Amino acid sequence: MNKHEQLIRRLYWLTAFFGAVGFVSYFAVQGLNPALGFAVGAVCSVGNLWMFDWLSRAMAPGERHRKPWKAGLFVLRYFVLLGSGYAIVNLLGVNALTVILGLLASTAAVMVTLTLELLQSIFRRASSH
Repeated sequence: MNKHEQLIRRLYWLTAFFGAVGFVSYFAVQGLNPALGFAVGAVCSVGNLWMFDWLSRAMAPGERHRKPWKAGLFVLRYFVLLGSGYAIVNLLGVNALTVILGLLASTAAVMVTLTLELLQSIFRRASSH
């Protein structure tokens, strides 16, 4: 497995981890509906992460034929996320912030991954001197 695949796999695991921690936290503090709102937001976040990864690979420079509709999907995914968030809030009757925080689970995973990569780079550089 190459470095890129390892990073993507880490992003999925961390997103799932943040989704699970958020679900348990919301369930313990506010009950089932807010916990479900967060969890569904986190699942949508995983879907967004998957679509971002798939579309970015599909549109990357290379010798394969690129299809313009994939670029449209790249933008359309934001509308899908907004619609999903709106539907979750209305169906479960939860605070929108609950769903938004769930949708940000992959963002938290990206921030943790970037921090880990930066720290590994710093320590590798320090140990090589």
